Amino acid sequence: MVKVQELLLAPDVFENGIFRMHLHCFQWYGYVASTEQAHPWFSLLRCIVFTASIWISCALMLTRVFLSGSYENLSDGATSWATAVQYFAVSIATLNAYVQRERVVLMLRQAHADLQAFELQADEQELQLLHATQRYVRTITMLLWVPSVVAGLMAWSDCIYRTIFLPQTVFNAAAVHRGEAQPILLFKLFPFADLCDNFAIGYLGPWYALGLGITTIPLWHTFITCLMKYITLKLQILSKRVIAMDITRLKPDLVVQQLSPAELNHWRLRLCKQFVEEQLRIRQFVHELQQLIRVPVFADFIIFSVLMCFLFFALTVGVPSKMDYSFMFIYLFVMAAILWIYHWHATLIVECKDELAFACYACEWFNFGVPVQKRLLFMMQHTQRPMKMRALLVDMNLKTFLDIVRGAYSYFNLLRGTHSY
Repeated sequence: MVKVQELLLAPDVFENGIFRMHLHCFQWYGYVASTEQAHPWFSLLRCIVFTASIWISCALMLTRVFLSGSYENLSDGATSWATAVQYFAVSIATLNAYVQRERVVLMLRQAHADLQAFELQADEQELQLLHATQRYVRTITMLLWVPSVVAGLMAWSDCIYRTIFLPQTVFNAAAVHRGEAQPILLFKLFPFADLCDNFAIGYLGPWYALGLGITTIPLWHTFITCLMKYITLKLQILSKRVIAMDITRLKPDLVVQQLSPAELNHWRLRLCKQFVEEQLRIRQFVHELQQLIRVPVFADFIIFSVLMCFLFFALTVGVPSKMDYSFMFIYLFVMAAILWIYHWHATLIVECKDELAFACYACEWFNFGVPVQKRLLFMMQHTQRPMKMRALLVDMNLKTFLDIVRGAYSYFNLLRGTHSY
């Protein structure tokens, strides 16, 4: 049983430049809490409520789409199916996140402590790398969050307008059941009223479920991106320091010109030992991250590849309205972006790890003593160990992402060819 104290973070962790935006959102959701909060257990209780809410919303949507049997027009059911399946994927991710909260908190504590120490020792070039990473994670977060928010505002605006000016088109559950009317966009995405003709469930439920979706889906995936970019930052800094082989990092008052060859070998060997220990810490962090995301990413790999194929088919065969067309396009973009950020950043981690081997060769090893040269050779051999990430049975890299896209397009062509007959 996880204790509340094990899930608390120090206040300064919430101001970390890489994780700040996500941690403040997580705190609001109750996923993590601050040691300054008077009642942190109440904040963490919210996490249970939000996680249960997503699963209830997912169950209602899946029940509705399975009970509907078939749709008169394929495009009519495309947005309902896409929403339900996407919520199923995010339900897996949120449940996994809830179960592994302790692992996430420990990773955040380690990353924050490491970045604090780094800022005290970093030179100007290394600080530039840190600031570039901070800008990058903000940009990638906005790229995924903006389409989700735009989609939500479209559905909410349509519902508000119709509720005020055309209420007969909103409160029409009976007519929808008889097939005499079409539900508005918000109720097509979340057709809860088809299962329970109740104001709280049928009207307020979709509003709440949509709010959960447009915040939770981009929040979790971009947070994992932050962790992956932190790993690439660590590898880039390590490569830079290996090339420099600056022993004054160990002891700033050292005067290199006054040291004997034996003393130089001593300090360089200590520096090499520090590099190996740092690489081992990075590998352990990669392992922890892989354990955290392997199940939800594997689910996304299966679910999104099938759903992308289905949406392409619905856009081609059906006759979607402008609103449905916009939503299906946003769904395709968001699903492709989620898959891309995982596989692309996993590829970056492998590439940065490979650069570390070249860094060992790029330093002035030919001017070092034989013991240091042997240690550098050992480091080069150690960097050859794989650092690739896997989602259960699937390798996470750019090739896998391209295979998913090609596979979805192949299935789409197969469906279109079958439909033409």
